[in-house]
Amino acid sequence: MKKSGVIVGAVLVSALSLPVLAQEKPGVVARIGIFKPKPGMVQQFEQGRKKHFEFHRKSNDTWAWFTWEVLTGEHAGNYVTGTFGHQWKDFDAWERLDAADTADANANMGPYLEQDLTKYYEMIPEASRPPTGNTPSPMSQVTHFYVKVSGVGAFVDALKEAKTALDKVNWPTHSFWYSLASGGEGPEYVLVTARSSWADLQSPEKTLAQALSDVYGPQKATAILDAVRSNTRYTYSELIKYRPDLSYVPAAK
Repeated sequence: MKKSGVIVGAVLVSALSLPVLAQEKPGVVARIGIFKPKPGMVQQFEQGRKKHFEFHRKSNDTWAWFTWEVLTGEHAGNYVTGTFGHQWKDFDAWERLDAADTADANANMGPYLEQDLTKYYEMIPEASRPPTGNTPSPMSQVTHFYVKVSGVGAFVDALKEAKTALDKVNWPTHSFWYSLASGGEGPEYVLVTARSSWADLQSPEKTLAQALSDVYGPQKATAILDAVRSNTRYTYSELIKYRPDLSYVPAAK
């Protein structure tokens, strides 16, 4: 089994104050683990997941690791576990626990897994509209955008312009945008939208096109949407459910 991973869709850690009026930027790196249990071994995997997080607790791990269950799409039945808000250098420090963590994960979860993947993503602050609070929403709607290499710049610029407009009209939904840094096919961008319930999947009365048009006018609104559509090769969507019983949050200090 590969090294245990981290999930998608949580809050960034606060920035650390540094001397000489400098300030380190909040971390944006997420480590995502995708787990596919063997047929008939879901219960054993879940128990193993809980036992493995006891290792994190006893090791005084200061990172939060959240877990979701995939509800829809071809990956339904998989589990996603991730940690968020890190800087790349944090993973150098993590190496003090890495070998022991991997051994414990192999022992407690490995026998029940058919597949285990690890990916790294970077959150895009200029395009994201995070929800309030520091606990994942009950569900999240996840849409993967696979983008043309030649169109990455125009695609990302459009996301940033859309965020500016949605802030101005107080758009009711809140989302994170992530870009794949390592671990899969790309260029890949992921939109993770917080959902409080199934009813929350209902589209807002005002469409995205209308919201953009209200701020920029119809011509630029169309151009922004076209920049996203014309540079996207294909998309894939799924719904995931937060599993607090399979997650680890360090005790408050």
